[in-house]
Amino acid sequence: MLTRHLIGAALAAVTLAAAGPASAATAGAKVTVEPLVQAQGGLDDREPPSDDGGGYPGCWRAFVEASGSHWTGSTWHHYFNPLWCGNGSVVTYADPSWHYQTTSGFYGPNGVSHWHIDGCVGCPGIRFHAQARFSFNFMGWTSYFDDDRYITLYGSNGRVGG
Repeated sequence: MLTRHLIGAALAAVTLAAAGPASAATAGAKVTVEPLVQAQGGLDDREPPSDDGGGYPGCWRAFVEASGSHWTGSTWHHYFNPLWCGNGSVVTYADPSWHYQTTSGFYGPNGVSHWHIDGCVGCPGIRFHAQARFSFNFMGWTSYFDDDRYITLYGSNGRVGG
C-alpha cells in the first residue's frame, strides 16, 4: 500500500511540474463599450451639443472580459460590466454591480469584489478596481489566484481607460 501511495505522489508531482501553477498573469482582457438606447435609459440617439463645449451625453455599458485556460481544457472567465452615464463633461451616474465569474473543469470560483478607487459622480471620470478570485484543484493539490482589472469611465462620449 505504501508503494502505491509513493507512485501516486510521484505521478502527481510530475504532472504538476508539467502543468505549472494556475495563473492569471498570462490572461488577456477584452474591453468593449456599447451605448444604451433611450428605451434602455440611454441617450445615444441624441444629437451632440451644438456649442462644441463637450462630448456626447449618454449612457454606456462597458464589457470587460478576462479569461484563461489550462492544458486540461479547464477554463476561467471574469466579467465586469459597469454601466455609467455622462452629460458630455462629467459622470452623472455609475453602477458597477454587474460583476461575475464562470469556471469549468479544475478551476473553481471564489467570489468577486469591486471597489471605487478614484473620481466621483460629478467628476470627469470615475475609476473602479474589479477582482475575481479563483481556485485550481488538481489531484489533491489546490492553488488560488486573483484576476484584477482596473477601468476608468469618463463622462463624455462613452470613453474608458485602464
